[in-house]
Amino acid sequence: MVYDGPFKMTGWTGTNLSWTLARNKNYWDKSHVKLDKINFKVNKSTTTSYNLYQSKKLDQTILSTEQAKQLSNDPGYTIVKEARTNYLEFNQTKKEFQNKKIRQAIGYAIDRDQLAKKVMGSGTLPSKSVVSSGLVQKDGTGFTTAAKTTVGVTLNKKKAAPLWKEGLQELGESGMTITLLGDDTDAAKKITEFIQSKLEANLPGIKVEVANVPFKTRLARAEKGQFELLANVWSADFSDAISFLDLFTTGNPYNNGKWSNAEYDKLIKVSKMTDAGNADKRWDDMVKSYKLINEEQPIVPLFQLNTQSLLRTNVKGVVHNTAGVSYNWKEAYIAK
Repeated sequence: MVYDGPFKMTGWTGTNLSWTLARNKNYWDKSHVKLDKINFKVNKSTTTSYNLYQSKKLDQTILSTEQAKQLSNDPGYTIVKEARTNYLEFNQTKKEFQNKKIRQAIGYAIDRDQLAKKVMGSGTLPSKSVVSSGLVQKDGTGFTTAAKTTVGVTLNKKKAAPLWKEGLQELGESGMTITLLGDDTDAAKKITEFIQSKLEANLPGIKVEVANVPFKTRLARAEKGQFELLANVWSADFSDAISFLDLFTTGNPYNNGKWSNAEYDKLIKVSKMTDAGNADKRWDDMVKSYKLINEEQPIVPLFQLNTQSLLRTNVKGVVHNTAGVSYNWKEAYIAK
């Protein structure tokens, strides 16, 4: 591979759980790069990672909700806001999820506040939109505020149960068993277990089976459409609402659920072409598209995860980016 940044990746095979960023000797500004290499290691258990941190085999570790509560006063405790939204995605090739009332009922049956604050922990925000909060604003108003709606992003048991009942009647069913596909990390298991409990508690006749699998397996199944309900996540590539909204256009490779809506496609296309040079019209196009996707509910926004971690106090110069590449290590260094 060709690299033009301060580091180049080595030791990555596509499936392994460890790799290295090695200093790029051909980088144009190499004199300002302090570190020779940065070693990465993936641990599915935050307990394992924390133990490695404690034994000084790691300089940074991600914290679970419980760990963060206990370690919030640690000198190395940090919390960073991410332009990342976790959401549920319906497989639109399945008859039951082509029913709008079924999708909306599931959206109304989930308590995002409890999921964000009790399950995920401090700093995590309940989603009001698939577009992450704080990503972009216009004239001082954030996109999620401009496009504010309660449809599809709030708990409402009084609406959930009747919609569910009506949807089942339209399908000619008295109940439904669905499988929720998610990752097999500690955090992912807590999310899927929470969703399972809330849907079974608030929607009469539903049974949710959970399948927690390794990330690579989950990704492969999602790409092939081998799921019913998918616990998915997306991080913005850049600071613009279109980084999220474009995902759900017809034919987009990341539109795992295969949702298709001509009006939505038109709004996104106009925002990217016809109105690309008019900031006001482009903004309005995206607001309209967002409200449409919330109404149709091909996805269920859950929460915006803000990462809590421990970073050794002698690690300096690390820059965190809300969107795009999470960390900039160019000028990072170890203080003596």
